[in-house]
Amino acid sequence: MLMKESYAVWRETMVVKPMYTENGELWSVVHELYKKLIVKMSPREIMNRSCIHAGASYQGMIDAAKLILPGKKMLPVCLSPGYRICMVPTLSPDSEECMWVSYHHVKRVFEKKNRTIIECRNKEEIEIQGSVESFLTKTGHAQQLVLTYLDRQEEMWDLSSHVAESYEGYDVY
Repeated sequence: MLMKESYAVWRETMVVKPMYTENGELWSVVHELYKKLIVKMSPREIMNRSCIHAGASYQGMIDAAKLILPGKKMLPVCLSPGYRICMVPTLSPDSEECMWVSYHHVKRVFEKKNRTIIECRNKEEIEIQGSVESFLTKTGHAQQLVLTYLDRQEEMWDLSSHVAESYEGYDVY
């Protein structure tokens, strides 16, 4: 497996899992669509870096999600609605055992021998903590968050709803 010093979530990131080194350091195993990496950062550090890379702090991303999904817990973090990059925590994000899963790469979720398994787009099966129902609820929240952001972006580009008069006869660039 390839080792990296740092990492930011991108389109091919499927799962970010915690991993303890022999020295007890908390690092991550990142499952991408076509490869796995060991990253010398905790999953939470990767999420923090990914949020900054996407243009806001982790807390800013959570605060925005709270406005769209009021009263919900363990909120997803939407890094890029256009690319459907929205990461779902499997446990409380404050837990060192929390994994982050890209909802867009989840093909199906099922139970096998009393364990919850996600099947990713590349057919890889990864065990996660929590029930099938709980995880499906979280992925539903992620989808709702992404679609809300996409709807809002579309509204911003809809010129006709923001122009006081017809723009016929004007050059629009």
